[in-house]
Amino acid sequence: EINFKKGLNVFTGESGSGKSLILDSLNSLFGGTNIPLNHLIRPGENECLIQAIFEITPFVKNFLVNNNRFIPNNKLIISRNSFKKGSKIISKFTVNDKVVNKKFLSELGSLLIDFAGQNDTFLFNSQDYLRDILDENSSKKLKDLKINIQTIYKQISVLKKDIEVKLDNIQKNKDNYFANAKILQILEEANLTNSDEINLLKIKQQKLANNYELKNKLNLISSYLSNFGTENNSANSFISESIKHLTRLTKYDQSIQSLSDKLIDSQTQIEAVLLSITNYLESIDSEEDNLTEVQSRLFKLQNLEKTFSLELSSLIQKRDELRQIPSLDQSNEEIERLKIELTNLNSKFEKLLNQQSFNRQIVASKLEKLVSISLKELGLSNSKFAIRINKIEPTYHGSDFIQFLFSANPDQKLAPISSVISGGEMSRFLLALKFNLSKFTNTIFFDEIDNGLSGKSLLSTVNLIKKIACNQQILCITHHPLLASSADIHYKVQKTITDGLTSTTLKKLITRIDKQNELAELIGGGFEEASNYALTLLNKAAA
Repeated sequence: EINFKKGLNVFTGESGSGKSLILDSLNSLFGGTNIPLNHLIRPGENECLIQAIFEITPFVKNFLVNNNRFIPNNKLIISRNSFKKGSKIISKFTVNDKVVNKKFLSELGSLLIDFAGQNDTFLFNSQDYLRDILDENSSKKLKDLKINIQTIYKQISVLKKDIEVKLDNIQKNKDNYFANAKILQILEEANLTNSDEINLLKIKQQKLANNYELKNKLNLISSYLSNFGTENNSANSFISESIKHLTRLTKYDQSIQSLSDKLIDSQTQIEAVLLSITNYLESIDSEEDNLTEVQSRLFKLQNLEKTFSLELSSLIQKRDELRQIPSLDQSNEEIERLKIELTNLNSKFEKLLNQQSFNRQIVASKLEKLVSISLKELGLSNSKFAIRINKIEPTYHGSDFIQFLFSANPDQKLAPISSVISGGEMSRFLLALKFNLSKFTNTIFFDEIDNGLSGKSLLSTVNLIKKIACNQQILCITHHPLLASSADIHYKVQKTITDGLTSTTLKKLITRIDKQNELAELIGGGFEEASNYALTLLNKAAA
């Protein structure tokens, strides 16, 4: 467990003692890959826990609120627990015991700690990194512009895709449109209303085809049953006579009355049948359809089924679907409407892009001046620094191509910083940049930022680091006794091997003699002059 303090925390030790392990552990805590996943867990162990506690700054608090994270106190306990699961290694990230995803933790980490070292040169080739420097260290207006631009860019992308798909569909459907229109015309002319119409027509055809026989037979049956108008031997006349005889016999035996009642019921049923026959014959006479028309309609519908290889119900469904296909004019009108909407969005997008470029240029100009002043204070009196912003094809991030340009000498033209800056110059440039950026993070980690420096440039670098440390927590790995002697807290990093296992330990140097001895080791050690010079450095730093 290490308790870092506010101010300048310095780490010194022999090369290979594990100083960078501190940086790598913090990087891994926030999901970084400085330590490969398969190296996180020591051989023979099953898990690895990295944990750190941070105080919450106003910027961090706003970030947490915007991400719906409620922190009941003023501290963040961030953990990464990596453990073996079968042949895999799984990592679980938590903030105050609440599980979070890696993306969230990475974004949170950028607000908690800022890493800087000479190896950061490659970052200045990244447009994302350069954009963040300008956007994250600007006013709320520029940050709001960034959000609005990203929102409209998404809308434009979706709209363009929609137009592209619709145009593609129009082209595909163009060849089929007239064929579909012809099919729809045929189906509309067929006047399809009932999916069971063919079966109904077959029944009607059967009836009309046998109309003559139906009439003759039904008239004959009617004559068998009825005696209306004439005397004949019909069923009705025989039943009437039988009822008369039974009525007379009832005076001898009342039980016969039931027989008479049954015959009366039969007579009533026969009369009902006769009425139905009469109505049916009348309906045949009044039938408007004729056999030829029915057969023609049936043939037409059956021919449609054969032509399209679809049953009548499917043909009706097909017709309804074709009715929904927009006309070519309607499709073109929809495209034109979308194009107008796209034009309006592009116009709004262009205005926002211009505003973003203008505001970025303001931030860039201010940062240019401040960094240039700091570079001169750091001994680079002939250096020039400029931020160039050129227009490019708009993207999700805007339409600006940003370059950080640097020149160390008067006869050297400004060029992209990653291609012309030396290691020592990079150290001082990073320091000047970090010093002049808005103080979003409480902690900055400098990894051998003083490497390759000496003389006045080293002294000016140390003085600027001390100045930054007045307001922020600085963690710094160094091999220079001048910087180490200026530490508020000095840690000695040591590597030990016990039973074949390698461990890295930190010793907080508290006494003056411990600090003097460590500085003497950095100077070269082994002679009295080194110890005396170490004491001189401590006295000067304390003055």
